[in-house]
Amino acid sequence: AEATRSKFEQFVAGGGGVVVVHSSVVGMDDWKGYNEMIGLGAWNGRNEKDGPYVYWQNDRFVYDYSPGWAGYHGLQHPSTIIHRNIEHPILKGLPEEWEHFKDELYAHLRGPARNMDILATTYETPEDGREGRHEPILWTVQYGKGNVFVTLLGHAGNDPELRYAMECTGFQVTLLRGAEWAATGKVTQGVTKDFPDKGIRTLRKDFKAPFKAF
Repeated sequence: AEATRSKFEQFVAGGGGVVVVHSSVVGMDDWKGYNEMIGLGAWNGRNEKDGPYVYWQNDRFVYDYSPGWAGYHGLQHPSTIIHRNIEHPILKGLPEEWEHFKDELYAHLRGPARNMDILATTYETPEDGREGRHEPILWTVQYGKGNVFVTLLGHAGNDPELRYAMECTGFQVTLLRGAEWAATGKVTQGVTKDFPDKGIRTLRKDFKAPFKAF
């Protein structure tokens, strides 16, 4: 296992691309290199020893080193996604604010948070009494020469019919654009006509773009 981890670290540091989706930020808390790649993680004993909380407040990102455990999600619900770096290739040309369909949203993550570029946030109010705030939901990490794209969207249930979070056009398009950026450092995909907008949700139930999406 250690040899595999070392080879993976070398691959990414040497320029390899990585896409991290949803619960992939939960496991491997004991792997220093992986936690540096994902930037922020949740649960599995993570706390202040692993790094700060990161959130958007007063028009800037806050790195909060106060003690506390990492990871929270409440019941699945719709959310508004707000882009914080509209000129990044992954987001360029997309609406700055859009509606995401029902999903299991992670909040109060913490980790090394180095070489991160937080692309988007969503406001989450925990049901456990903690303070609501704008939490990172999409971000990138530079690990050596490698590009890492992280999306916390896209929960899938045990029932194959519980896939509505992944049917969201916004999830699919940002995932595709993030994957291209992770692999090549740029995005050549155009902006689809069916991308959601402020107050508007759109779904692709067949997991593919509709006719004349561009």
